[in-house]
Amino acid sequence: MKLILSRKGTDSSAGGLPSPIFPDGRIVSLPIPQSDGLTRYSQLQVGNQSLSSLIKQLGGKQWRSGCHLDPDIDHSLCADVQDWLPAFGQASSAQRHLEQEGVGVGDLFLFFGWFKQVEKVKGRWQQVKGAPDIHLIYGWMQVCEILKPEGDNREILERYPQLARHPHLQTDYPFNTIYLPTEQLQIGEHFLDLPGTGVFSHYDQLRQLTTAGENRTQWTLPAAFFPTDFERALSYHRQPWRWQQSEESAKLQAAARGQEFVLDLAVQPDVIPWIEALFR
Repeated sequence: MKLILSRKGTDSSAGGLPSPIFPDGRIVSLPIPQSDGLTRYSQLQVGNQSLSSLIKQLGGKQWRSGCHLDPDIDHSLCADVQDWLPAFGQASSAQRHLEQEGVGVGDLFLFFGWFKQVEKVKGRWQQVKGAPDIHLIYGWMQVCEILKPEGDNREILERYPQLARHPHLQTDYPFNTIYLPTEQLQIGEHFLDLPGTGVFSHYDQLRQLTTAGENRTQWTLPAAFFPTDFERALSYHRQPWRWQQSEESAKLQAAARGQEFVLDLAVQPDVIPWIEALFR
């Protein structure tokens, strides 16, 4: 099985706004803007307010636009959609990287993004001054099926009409690909009582990648992540200078660019207990 740490949600170049960590620990990943996206921020809900209202309060400049709702793994954002199918799309150089790394059925995406604490002041949400900017794992998908959209996508839509509004069926991207999840999550030999995709509803320190007090691309990972073979280490991170080892952890200077970081768990199987712990 391969593990893919997949960077998703708004960032400094796409949206320019961190996703919020609410005072009660709830988290929500903000999808990136897409001006011609069929899904509008105003159609998505966080609690009792629209995502467009939340983004406007937090200082987002593109709160009226459409969005690129992908990965679409959080049903609570679009709870009024009854016939919903979770899916994740990838394309272009990022998809080519996944293919080159041999990602396929049974492999596990852990989605992470840029998050920051927010608070309500005089009835409006705002970022907490001085709160850290962190990379945080917020969701997952284990791959059951891989679709290759092309042409009018009639065959895909006949099988999966729920995908009609998915952004990767609206644009003819190079190397266009859609991943669908398994029914049940399996880590190593263990089946967990969880679906093959979903989101973590609340912040947990175990799922924080960023080292406390450091820039968000400076990560602290379990010691098992330290490469046993740098040529087969976490992709985009195969340079020894990125890593520092201790008995309890592996420090990593995470790549500022790149969306999909792939690790072959057959090479570093001691990472598996950490993955299982994320879901406890």
